Amino acid sequence: MDGALEAADFLARLGSEAVRLSPSETRVADVVLAHPEQVPRMTLASLAGHAGVSEPTVLRFCRSLGLDGYPHFKIELARALAVGGAPYLHREIDFGDDLATVRHKVVQSSINALGTLQQSLDDAALAAAVARIDGARRLELFGVGLANTVASDAQQKFMRLDINCAARPDTHLQTMAAATLAPGDVAIAFSYNGRIRDILRSVRVARENGAFTIAVTRKGSPLAAATDLLLDVDPPEDTFIYAPMTTRLVQLAVVDLLVILVTQARGPGVTARFEHIKDSLSDQWIADGEGSGAGKARRRRDNGQHKGRQT
Repeated sequence: MDGALEAADFLARLGSEAVRLSPSETRVADVVLAHPEQVPRMTLASLAGHAGVSEPTVLRFCRSLGLDGYPHFKIELARALAVGGAPYLHREIDFGDDLATVRHKVVQSSINALGTLQQSLDDAALAAAVARIDGARRLELFGVGLANTVASDAQQKFMRLDINCAARPDTHLQTMAAATLAPGDVAIAFSYNGRIRDILRSVRVARENGAFTIAVTRKGSPLAAATDLLLDVDPPEDTFIYAPMTTRLVQLAVVDLLVILVTQARGPGVTARFEHIKDSLSDQWIADGEGSGAGKARRRRDNGQHKGRQT
């Protein structure tokens, strides 16, 4: 594995393991997650003092992460910060947090989740997914609950690329659609935990009919094992409201990435289709008093000026 990816994995593990530690080890984790850039310069005694625990507790904390000891922990943390990994700040929200603290935790957790996604996505898997989607005769998008909003977003964006696609809100309809797929078709399933029965059923039916299946979920899940290709998305989630907020965010980012890459694969000719779709809605605009004709004229003028600058 690439060194940068190993470092990013270490930051992710540090954040996720914090909830499984003993109370005294959790105090060490809280100090590390709150001030990760300072810890590599701390001695064992200093970190123990900041956390209000004994030095043996710090050593147990290090071993809980699978490390040999405190020097090994400092090296791994320094490597993780050096490769550009965002400090994996403690995101757990508490009822006692004030507004500023909640704002910081929510926004920072989103930033960290996207940073981790950037480090962990497999370029080979992305390229394989793009090739399948670009050549698909038909594209079905599966998701339930919050993941269904991601599937709907994907439908809206892939549709602009003249891809025959659908995101169906009803899981029975998803399975029925999967039963009508055939070789040359593609199904993409979005899931936070990768353990939803209805999604697994739809994916199984799609594969039985010869469709190529892609999962946007966490590795090691039943859904990951049931599909042909995995795009690993597994940011740790805050359990305060038990809703996968950061997972939905990174799944939407994966959709944007796939759409942009497919757009690149299809070449500059797709921009004419984008303009046509945009013009079809321009009569709905009221900003600046622009109607359909005014909007088209303005874009033609802007496009002409842009082309003039290129020549």
